[in-house]
Amino acid sequence: MWKFNKLQSVFLILFLLSTLFFFTLPLMRSGSSPAPSATGNPSVIVTPEDPNAPDEPSATPASQNATALIGSLVASLTSLIGFAVTTIITWRKEKRESALANLQQKKLQAELEKSKLELEALKNKSPKKKKK
Repeated sequence: MWKFNKLQSVFLILFLLSTLFFFTLPLMRSGSSPAPSATGNPSVIVTPEDPNAPDEPSATPASQNATALIGSLVASLTSLIGFAVTTIITWRKEKRESALANLQQKKLQAELEKSKLELEALKNKSPKKKKK
């Protein structure tokens, strides 16, 4: 039981540290990536009439970072909720098992006392042998 509680504590500490790391990672970065500079004339010019023009602009790095951060947040919260539910269920199960073990111990003690009393009664009823 002690080993299980220690493992739970280690897991919780690692979970909290990793979650803090992922939330502080964007803050540790200094600024965003440099914007591309315009050099000379572009070789391909895309106009609205061009049939090869993309319908929607591609996702920007900032929106990709936000999506990754939201995904990480959802995964972390799901893990935290799963850990909490598992821990609560385990605590309840341990309480039930402890109560059951105490009840069984009391039952065995009562049976032992009953057996002792029966043995004493049998000893008292049996005739005593005389020594020669």
